[in-house]
Amino acid sequence: MLIDKTLTQSKTLQFGLMAAELKRQGREIISLGLGEPEFDTPQHIKQAAKDALDAGFTRYSAAAGLPELRELVAEKLQNENDISATAKQIIITPGAKNALFLACAALLRPGDEVINFNPCYVSNNPIIKLAEPRTIVHNIPMSSDDFTIDKDGVASLVNKKTKLVFINYPNNPTGKMLCEDEAQFICDLVRENDLYLLSDEIYERITFGQTTHVSPASFAQIADKVITVNGFSKAYSMTGWRIGYVHAAADLVAVMIKIQQQINTNTAAFIQKGAIAALTGPQDHIETFITNLKERKGMYDSLVANNKNLTGSNPQGGFFAFLNIGATGLSSDEFATQLLDETGVAVIPGISFGADFDNFCRLSLVNETEQVKQGLELINQFVNNKVRNR
Repeated sequence: MLIDKTLTQSKTLQFGLMAAELKRQGREIISLGLGEPEFDTPQHIKQAAKDALDAGFTRYSAAAGLPELRELVAEKLQNENDISATAKQIIITPGAKNALFLACAALLRPGDEVINFNPCYVSNNPIIKLAEPRTIVHNIPMSSDDFTIDKDGVASLVNKKTKLVFINYPNNPTGKMLCEDEAQFICDLVRENDLYLLSDEIYERITFGQTTHVSPASFAQIADKVITVNGFSKAYSMTGWRIGYVHAAADLVAVMIKIQQQINTNTAAFIQKGAIAALTGPQDHIETFITNLKERKGMYDSLVANNKNLTGSNPQGGFFAFLNIGATGLSSDEFATQLLDETGVAVIPGISFGADFDNFCRLSLVNETEQVKQGLELINQFVNNKVRNR
């Protein structure tokens, strides 16, 4: 089967499991790997789900989601993202990954071409290929210095078979934000070539730089061509709850609902009740979380500034930093494996995010601040030892 040749295991989960097994064996492990907030799901969200269970929200619900949640999501998109949205354009999904899949399955046909910027979320390519195995994916590497889009490279690949552009900002794994001229470039590209744009915005509430998040669906010229995906896992620490949503033009949403009916039936109703509480309840935990992330980013910035053997991305949003470990002479798999074995620090190999980035590793800043500090100090020592002993 075509899928067998392209589908691989998720290295983020693979290294996460390795770290968990070492921890189970008694090793002290510092996780700078998975993107899972260190704080617990806020209590009012958990209570809303418990109350919903007690109230009998344990049965089938509409495939598109509870009407009241869809209305709240539409209001959120209008008020926070300047997206003209209605509840009929929203589907509530079991996780943002599922929303990405629904979009690709609804759009892509054999021979269609997709432009995907690297480094990218590890599941982008597998999701595209699972949705349509005969899709041709052009993985365009961004600059390895500042991770800006290669505009000429992208423009040269667009042809009559190009169907979709796939983006993720704030970016996983670099923390890069979409700047104004890049947003305009993408808007023009989509408009002039009649393309669709799939915008993964799962980290949009988590920004700590000078750049403001931009939702491409806010551009009126291309609004009907943009599919916006978001969810509750990152901003509300609901990773295990598996709840996300997708917004798109009504005709495309109708197709996605049909797919949803066949593969998911619906998203658990009591979990949707928790999501309603997330949107309507206190939001102060997000500000506290961002304050902590800023402090940890300062530690990462200090590591890069003071170690001549290291360079890396300048994260402005999301959870992650992308560290260039090329001076060690190790591949990213070798680096991550040896680092975990010798120091107990878990990171994710850069090869997971694109073939052109095997000299990088992704660091997660979501752990207790003291753990992040200790982990970065161990990375500093490890890198210097590897360079010295080359």
